[in-house]
Amino acid sequence: MDENERGRYYREIAAAFLKHRGAPFFLSAKDLDLMAAWERAGVPLTSVLEGIESAFEASRPNARPRGKVLSLAYCEIPVGRAWELHRDRKVGGARKLPAKSDRRAAVRAEITRFLRAVPPGLEGVGGIFADAGARMDAEGLSDEDLERLDEKVEGLLRAAAPAMDAAAAREAVRAEHRKLSRAEVDDAAAVELVKRLRVRHKIPYLSPFYYG
Repeated sequence: MDENERGRYYREIAAAFLKHRGAPFFLSAKDLDLMAAWERAGVPLTSVLEGIESAFEASRPNARPRGKVLSLAYCEIPVGRAWELHRDRKVGGARKLPAKSDRRAAVRAEITRFLRAVPPGLEGVGGIFADAGARMDAEGLSDEDLERLDEKVEGLLRAAAPAMDAAAAREAVRAEHRKLSRAEVDDAAAVELVKRLRVRHKIPYLSPFYYG
C-alpha cells in the first residue's frame, strides 16, 4: 500500500467511524493503533467500512449502543466478520489477524514485561497491571474487562500527570486543531497527554484489540 492509498485508508475509516459516533471528533492513539493493525494484516478498506456500518446498525433502533462508544474497538468484531466474508468470496491474498488467544498471550507477555520495571511514581498503574495479570491467570478476564482496566490506567495517568505535561499536550492540540471548541480541546488534550505518557514510560495496552 503506497502513501496515497494508506492516507485514503485511514481517512475513510476515520470518517465512517466519526460519522456514527459523533463528538469528540478525533481518534485516540488506540484507535490509530487498531487501524494500523488492520492495515498490516491486509484487511480491505471495504471490509472495515462494512464492519463499522454493521456495528452501529446493530445498535438501532436505540440509535446509540448502551454506554458511550469512545473507541474504534467497538467495531473490531464486526470488522473481523466482514473480512471473513470477504475471504470466503475471494480465497487467498490477505494475511489473517492473529487469533484471539495469540493476542491475549501478547497482552500477558506485555504485562510481565511492564511489571519487571514499573516507573517510579506509577505504582498505582503497576497495581492495575498486577491485578490484570493475576486475574487473567486465575479467572480469564474478558476482552471488555481488559478494555475497562485500560481506561482505569489512563485515568490514573491523567490524574498523576505533572501540570507542565498537561499544558504541553493542550498546546499541541491547539496548534494542530485550531477550530476545536474548548470542550473538544479538553477531550483531545486528555488523549494526547495519555499517549505521550504511554510512550515515555513504555506502558503497553491491556486491551487485546490493539495487538495485530
